[in-house]
Amino acid sequence: MGGWRGIAIVVALLTLLMGGLPQADKQQQRQQLQSQLQSLQGKMGALRSTINEKKQQERKVRRDIAELDAQIASVSKRLRQTRAELAYARKRQAELAKKLEVLTARLKRRAELLAQRLRSAYKYRSISVLTLISGARNLQELSSRSYALRQIVKTDRQLLDQVRADQQAVAEAKAEMDAVVRRISRLEANLRAEEQELKDAQQEKKETLEAISRERALYERQLAILEAESQAIARRLRALMETGAGRARADKRWSGRFIRPVSGRITSGYGMRVHPIFKVRRMHTGIDISAPHGTPIRAADDGVVVGAGYIRGYGNTVIIDHGGGVATLYAHCSAILVSEGQEVKRGQTIARVGSTGYATGPHLHFEVRINGDPVNPAEYGF
Repeated sequence: MGGWRGIAIVVALLTLLMGGLPQADKQQQRQQLQSQLQSLQGKMGALRSTINEKKQQERKVRRDIAELDAQIASVSKRLRQTRAELAYARKRQAELAKKLEVLTARLKRRAELLAQRLRSAYKYRSISVLTLISGARNLQELSSRSYALRQIVKTDRQLLDQVRADQQAVAEAKAEMDAVVRRISRLEANLRAEEQELKDAQQEKKETLEAISRERALYERQLAILEAESQAIARRLRALMETGAGRARADKRWSGRFIRPVSGRITSGYGMRVHPIFKVRRMHTGIDISAPHGTPIRAADDGVVVGAGYIRGYGNTVIIDHGGGVATLYAHCSAILVSEGQEVKRGQTIARVGSTGYATGPHLHFEVRINGDPVNPAEYGF
């Protein structure tokens, strides 16, 4: 911040020295201060680049955060759906496991019953035909006993086969459901990891945005310093009016009309606006006229150059005193073609259009000041 304090000191010295030094000393002091201001010009250019870079970074980070918000919302929705599917699959898995357990127990009981029946049938087969015949009262009873035994064994085999088929079907369904649960579980884990990764990236972007915002706050404070320097220009003009030559110019009557310093479209008028670089609402103390780089800038009226040099924010600047407390200011010039103390005529080329200082492109920032205070140039035909 030492560089900014140096600029403020320079402006203060300009204001003080204009009224208290002989003309030769004033000229020497101007040259010294001009040298100091020129040495700061490189720093001003670096600051302009930094401001534009931070503005672009902030826009990009905000876009990134918005995209991450949308991605997180999408992943969160998919995660909720997946968790619902997983809950249903696990419920179905538990139902099938229980059913398989019941069928397995039933199969075991059926198998035991069938084994018992088969053992009984084996015993019957081992009895001699004469014994089987003698045990029956008649041939019909013998036939009935034999048939009943065969039917029982047949039915048991059918039941056993059905239970085995049911068990196989349930086992296959459970195996399939187990695979579904594993797949959905993996999907859920992947979605949770993706969601966390996006949230981490979002938090990082928010921290980056906060850092950029803090830097922007610093630039806004620097802009406040710039506005203070604009007021210092007004004080400087008032001080010049109090000097001998200044009083003579103050006594001189202004012609009452201006010519347009450059031909071009007015891109920003006088009044409150959002600063094109700092993106904060501030007073615009003049008008901006668009023109190609290097376009000649003409004096709006006859007068004496009371300022010709680099001013922070304004860049290369010319200030002309037209008498009667009226002055004009020409800022962001690429080149200055006049010097302090020089008398100029209406329409004389005094500088060339540029983009020095806080500017987004080549244009002329033009101000009209009455007794040092900026007024709306529209009141004077612009």
